[in-house]
Amino acid sequence: MPFPANWIEERLAHARKENRMAHAYLLVGNDLDQLRALFLRLASQLLDANSENHPDLHVIQPESKSRRLTVEQIRNLEQQLQLKARQAKTKVAGIIAADRMCIGSAEAANAFLKTLEEPPDNTVIFLLTDRLEQLLPTIRSRCLVLQIESGETSPLASAETPAWAKNWLAVSGPPADQAYRRAGLLSAHWKQLRERVETQTGEKNNADEDALPALVEAEYLLARDNSIRALIIAAWRQHDRSAATQTVNGLEDLRYALSRNIEQNLALERICLKISGLIEDKF
Repeated sequence: MPFPANWIEERLAHARKENRMAHAYLLVGNDLDQLRALFLRLASQLLDANSENHPDLHVIQPESKSRRLTVEQIRNLEQQLQLKARQAKTKVAGIIAADRMCIGSAEAANAFLKTLEEPPDNTVIFLLTDRLEQLLPTIRSRCLVLQIESGETSPLASAETPAWAKNWLAVSGPPADQAYRRAGLLSAHWKQLRERVETQTGEKNNADEDALPALVEAEYLLARDNSIRALIIAAWRQHDRSAATQTVNGLEDLRYALSRNIEQNLALERICLKISGLIEDKF
């Protein structure tokens, strides 16, 4: 479910203002040059300056004859991110054609997993790819995925809203009832997602039982994040723009909380209470 590039810029600007930036974003699209241009605009926002030659901007891309991202490039990037920011308050990292670190035995991708999961303080990482299917599930599940629309038709207006998302948004009644009913509906949907992922992943990988639990968890986290993205798109179609904004902001807070490994049910209940206007505090 892709988003317009300007919408992504607006939402990340809001997330920054609210101190709700995720630690890692995965920018996905059909045109790598378009993704690079968006990344540089987002980096300029975060650095409060032109990002092209900024000392706190660190970018790697395939350079070897094999067009791979190498372990050496990843190690050098990690070393740069461990240093203090030189001018800005935030360090920004960009990995262009991130799928190229997953070629072969994916040594570069595996080397980057720890940093991707627990990056240094005041660091935001962007991965860019036009080949999402070639990224390891363990990489995808550690990022907030932002797919960029291509063409003239905005999916915010044209994409089909899933029935479960319509039911979630249509919940009515007193605010407390709304909050707990929505939490229950989304929790049940996620339970179904996990069961589906367990079945599908087990069928595809039944020969590798040792790796199966990690694969299931990675695929489930990706599916869960996609479900929140579907709700965000559906929420923006609401005629009441004030209600839509409150819902979207709450859902983005939910994605942020889950990306920080806050317990799923706790995060879900608190955010549903926030969307219903019953609490204002943040995680």
